[in-house]
Amino acid sequence: MKPAEVRRRILAEHGKLRGMLDALVPLAQRFERGEDVDAKWLREEALALYETFAAHLLHEESTLEPALRARGADGERLAERLAHEHREQRELLHYLTSRLRESPHSTLLVAREVRNFAEYLRNDMAHEESTLLSAASLPEEP
Repeated sequence: MKPAEVRRRILAEHGKLRGMLDALVPLAQRFERGEDVDAKWLREEALALYETFAAHLLHEESTLEPALRARGADGERLAERLAHEHREQRELLHYLTSRLRESPHSTLLVAREVRNFAEYLRNDMAHEESTLLSAASLPEEP
């Protein structure tokens, strides 16, 4: 896959994740304020986000990592950093999904975890877009 296609597909996935965050964060905030929110719905939406993000990590590993590695030593370094970040993100996802699956009810703590994860994910995507998905890291092919 050409670097431009890798970039386009990953940016599209980032857009999907941002859309999910835009829907989920207000739901978590309403839950935290004690508004009438279906706790089961909050849990299901959070699990859907976590599962979508896990699939996104797999896609990046099969497309972005090889594209970066093809760029030589600098790309290899970036790909290794990405792989390390993905390992940490999987540990976080395991923790978050385990908590949701073990408890049948959303709690204030779960709602806060959702909001914190949303902030983390937004920052991570912005950083990835400005570094790994930049024209310098994935230049157009001649």
